[in-house]
Amino acid sequence: MTFRSCGALARDGHVAILGSNFWPEATGSSQTVTEFAEFLVRRGHDVRVATSMPYYPQWEIWPEYRRAFWRKDEHKGMVILRSWHVVSPHPSTLTRLLHELSLAVFGLPNMMRVVRGAHMAFVVVPALSYALAGVIVAALAGVRRIVIVKDVMPDAAVELGMLRNPLLIALSRLMARWVYRLADEIHTRGEGMRARIERVSPPNRRIRIVPDTVDGAELAPVPAARNEFRRTFVAAGVFAVLHTGNMGRKQDLDLLLRAAARLQHEASIRFYVFGDGAERERFLKRRDELALSNISHFPLQQRWMLPHMLSGADVVLVSQLPEVVDIVVPSKLLTALGAGAMIVAACASESETARLVRTSGGG
Repeated sequence: MTFRSCGALARDGHVAILGSNFWPEATGSSQTVTEFAEFLVRRGHDVRVATSMPYYPQWEIWPEYRRAFWRKDEHKGMVILRSWHVVSPHPSTLTRLLHELSLAVFGLPNMMRVVRGAHMAFVVVPALSYALAGVIVAALAGVRRIVIVKDVMPDAAVELGMLRNPLLIALSRLMARWVYRLADEIHTRGEGMRARIERVSPPNRRIRIVPDTVDGAELAPVPAARNEFRRTFVAAGVFAVLHTGNMGRKQDLDLLLRAAARLQHEASIRFYVFGDGAERERFLKRRDELALSNISHFPLQQRWMLPHMLSGADVVLVSQLPEVVDIVVPSKLLTALGAGAMIVAACASESETARLVRTSGGG
């Protein structure tokens, strides 16, 4: 993620990480941010995290976190301070506004505690309100600020049709400009993302491309004889097409439905969908309406199962809407590449995803 920055970290102050998504969420930006924090701890750094109550990808605060406005956790040697927020699995203009406002307002006390005495603060986007509050708190405390842009917001939400209210769009663009203006340095994941950020950032702002990292040892292929994915989910002789992770709008799950419909008479081909997200209910309803018995859906699996799934599947599907070009780089693609999986990427030819597949030699 931002491992090359670690050499600049001093041992006389702790490292603050501020982002709305973190462990135990297992998909999206939380996975790579958590791995980065764990890496710093292993290097001997004192890491303190300000984040929200877990809610992703279900877009509901997890049941075990619903009884408090603030909470303190510990994970692998780091302190995690969490705050309550509004979130809805069926977002409207009002709930989106309340989500952003509550993230910042309830998160502010924890940000102040985490940043106080820090040597450096890493502030993670996509949640713009949380990121803006974070860079303001760090700036007032005189702490160096590195902003990590996982998704270019609000561009991603606007271009995917998730954000349509003109007032909210204008407000979000203003927040993004101030986040970039208050950053000492900006890290993002692709050339197209950097170009978008440069267009709305102050001149001469330092913007680096820092790809996410994967653990090759963790993702090492699991032989068929020991592969729990094949043993548990896949019948003998079946060609398994796998889609795992977030089930959101940008994943273009309609494409998977169309493919399954065209192949439903091929008894040896099955689609295995593991995950959750805002589109899960609609996807499953549409699957049932089309009577697509060749699609099986399961909840997200524990992390240890991931290498079994990626190496056990005959094809790993990475699908994106055509509009998704230079606003995100899907972390699931890097994970699949790291595992040496056979990948079919259904995406725009000029997208960051297509560029990564071409330059990797995979696909």
